[in-house]
Amino acid sequence: MHEQDRQRVEQDRADRQVIEQAAEQLRTGAIQAAYGGLEHKHFAFALALVLDELARHWRDLEVQLRVTVLAGCRQILGSSAP
Repeated sequence: MHEQDRQRVEQDRADRQVIEQAAEQLRTGAIQAAYGGLEHKHFAFALALVLDELARHWRDLEVQLRVTVLAGCRQILGSSAP
């Protein structure tokens, strides 16, 4: 494997981790909200499922979609974003 290919694989892995962390944070927040009586927690679970699917197919996504998804996930994660 060439160095450039290796770097892309590592970057893909890091990007996918950001998406997976955002999905997990959404699920955790929705579970905590459920205990607090939040009415629309199902939206957070739905978005987390979409993020899970995007993470699974990360390498196949178009560049612009990848940029948009990562930006959204970093916004969800806030200061804890890698």
